Amino acid sequence: MNPTTKGTLWALAAVTTSSGLPLLFVYTHSSADPFAWRSWLLVFQVLTMLPVFLVVPTGNKQWRESACRLLSYWGARGEPVRIRTPLDLLRTPAVWMAVSLAVDLSFWVWAATLIDPLVVTIIFQLMLIGMVWLAARMGRKLSNAEQTSPHVMGRMHWMLMILSFAGAALVIWSETGAVATLNWTGILVALAGTAAASGGLWTTVSTGRLMAWPSDDPHDLVWNATLAAVAGRLGALPLTLLGSALFFPSGNGLGLAWTTAGLLALAGGFDAVGSLAHRYSLYTTSSLSVQRVMFLSPALQMFWLWTFADVSIANPQALLIGTGVVLLGNLGWQATRPSAP
Repeated sequence: MNPTTKGTLWALAAVTTSSGLPLLFVYTHSSADPFAWRSWLLVFQVLTMLPVFLVVPTGNKQWRESACRLLSYWGARGEPVRIRTPLDLLRTPAVWMAVSLAVDLSFWVWAATLIDPLVVTIIFQLMLIGMVWLAARMGRKLSNAEQTSPHVMGRMHWMLMILSFAGAALVIWSETGAVATLNWTGILVALAGTAAASGGLWTTVSTGRLMAWPSDDPHDLVWNATLAAVAGRLGALPLTLLGSALFFPSGNGLGLAWTTAGLLALAGGFDAVGSLAHRYSLYTTSSLSVQRVMFLSPALQMFWLWTFADVSIANPQALLIGTGVVLLGNLGWQATRPSAP
């Protein structure tokens, strides 16, 4: 199968699976403390990712060597470099992955209490563009070091990516079409959470590539990226607990009802499968253009929320037009090697 076609199909699988997560977030976030909620979600995500190590068909399961490369960063020649000083920790994707995973969804929920959730959700769609930018940046860096670029993105594909984002924003806007509350604090929190979400996605993928180096086999890369995701979430857990103690000291959000635990386990399962498919979509093709498919997620999210939650579609025309724009942005131009930027 053509690598770009394969990457697109994996991206569609990721969209289908992960689209149910916002619905589960609605039913599991019962505390006023977003960091406590994120702490529990991290725990269940780790537990549900463990079977992935058995599912991914790779024969290169080098636990110790891969774990050692968690404390590595990309050298000037495109190879893993082991840290030598404590300051080098700031150059490792693994450290920033832990920080990003602690902040991303915590700030998303926090921002939704400060400004209209409609605006927060639209802002968070920028996450994918941020991740693609980071991937393209590293692809150019490795190419300059005379390595084969693992990720490429051309001008035409950037235009189509932005068009797809506009369509996704219109889909989200269809829920109400009106903004109830808006202030700079909420916008800044939402932007910080979006930046962290972009970093969390990309640092997981980048760390997986570091750990599997020099292998380019998608199975090796996905297995190592999953190991990185588990390690990153374990590293993020103390940070979410610290955030809970610092920002919500009077809260008691660490308690957990059985019903909530079951839904969190389901959310963790959806996240594990969706993340697995998303990593394959990034690793099976060098073309980042396939990531435009991910902007179809809001349309499916709105369908699940409209069906199972108390969410109405106030502007069905906007929903249809936005979905059409995303589809238009994904038709054609899915070249394996897009034009150079």
